[in-house]
Amino acid sequence: MRTEAERRHANIDEKIVNAGYVIEQELRISNAVIVLGVNPDLLDKEHTTPYVTWETDKDKKDFYWGHYFKDRYSAERDLVKRGNEKVRYFDRITGFYKQQTERDER
Repeated sequence: MRTEAERRHANIDEKIVNAGYVIEQELRISNAVIVLGVNPDLLDKEHTTPYVTWETDKDKKDFYWGHYFKDRYSAERDLVKRGNEKVRYFDRITGFYKQQTERDER
């Protein structure tokens, strides 16, 4: 018998499913992973949010900070926005952008 965690996050036919959402897209930025999921059971229903973006670990075992959407385009925009935020974050903590700018100015 499966545990609750196993039911919530199942790897079915090589697809990753979390809480009923099938992970369809992912962005990897350094050690951060941001995914977009679709819940096929909610696609044709009114007043639902069939799309989600989550941050996750590199093994896609823990999903957190979900943003839920009614349409795919909004979810895809959020996926890109979150990716850009991670790039800016890693640039700040590593000093990468500053190093690149200084190198370009020489």
